[in-house]
Amino acid sequence: MAALEGADRFPDYAGKAGKAAKWFFVIALAAAAGTFGFLQIFRTHPAQGTVGEFFQRLQEGDLDACLELVDPQGQLGSAWREDAASVQGSVASFLERYRLEFQDLSFATRAEKSAAEVSLKGGRVYLYARGAEGPPAFAFDLEGSDLVFYVERKEGKWMIEGINYDVLELLDEGRELLPL
Repeated sequence: MAALEGADRFPDYAGKAGKAAKWFFVIALAAAAGTFGFLQIFRTHPAQGTVGEFFQRLQEGDLDACLELVDPQGQLGSAWREDAASVQGSVASFLERYRLEFQDLSFATRAEKSAAEVSLKGGRVYLYARGAEGPPAFAFDLEGSDLVFYVERKEGKWMIEGINYDVLELLDEGRELLPL
């Protein structure tokens, strides 16, 4: 009986530790659920990331790096190979003469399994003459451009297959608008 009387004088450390462990588990579970929910709502689809990276590389003027994101067997890759002299020359000449700056690009992505469509929904592009100071030579609002990138996952990597415009026709129209 004396042993039971002495037990009342010592705090219940095991019970307090058990409650602390339960609260820790509940807090950790809530944090994990919140993080998962946040990522589901605000994450960028990998296909959209590829298109965004393409614009970043284009802004840097690195044409070879842009082509690393393009499927060589797709529409863009084929156009690049088929009309190599004209297309490559036009694009290279353009990037030698102008520097691009993209601002506030926004996209909408629709994906199913290993294919995705990434639509350009808005933003602006500014063209600056290389080596020139001052305001841009041209500025374009990209809202309403209806440009859609077709992106496919091949060998574990998202690649740009094509766009919803004929590339060669688009380049020809661009020659009329810009002094290439």
